[in-house]
Amino acid sequence: MTKDNQKLWAVNIPEEPDSELLHPVPTQKIGKQLVYRLKKEALQQFPTVGQCIADAITLEEWKGTQEDHAKYLQENKEWWHDTTFLEPAND
Repeated sequence: MTKDNQKLWAVNIPEEPDSELLHPVPTQKIGKQLVYRLKKEALQQFPTVGQCIADAITLEEWKGTQEDHAKYLQENKEWWHDTTFLEPAND
């Protein structure tokens, strides 16, 4: 637990439906907003598999260290604003 018994949060945006890939978010509120938006975008962008993708996107309690959580947020400033399913990937 962090100071003041606050939980740390992360959004699971897996590459495969049965995997877990947690991305730290600064607050539960931001996490909930991101999960809602990404689920909606997945359904819009992928008519056939969107529900499967949407179901895999979840808000989770961070299981790593407070330091790792803080480091990710420091290195990926406001990443949740840029993450979307609506833009084509730049491969």
